[in-house]
Amino acid sequence: MSDGADRAGRPRCHHCEDVIGVFEPVVLETQSGPYETSLIVDPWLAESRDPCYHRACYAVSHSECE
Repeated sequence: MSDGADRAGRPRCHHCEDVIGVFEPVVLETQSGPYETSLIVDPWLAESRDPCYHRACYAVSHSECE
């Protein structure tokens, strides 16, 4: 299980720490840049060690960097 997942293996948002739902848009922060998808499209995200964010949380957490 990845560090950013709950006991059921569902990924948690790196910003708000809430569970990311299967149908919610998610941003995965990879070495090659942000990748927007959802768990229904890419179920392997539950096993990813890259930080995952709700789309809105990603926008908030990265807007202060710009």
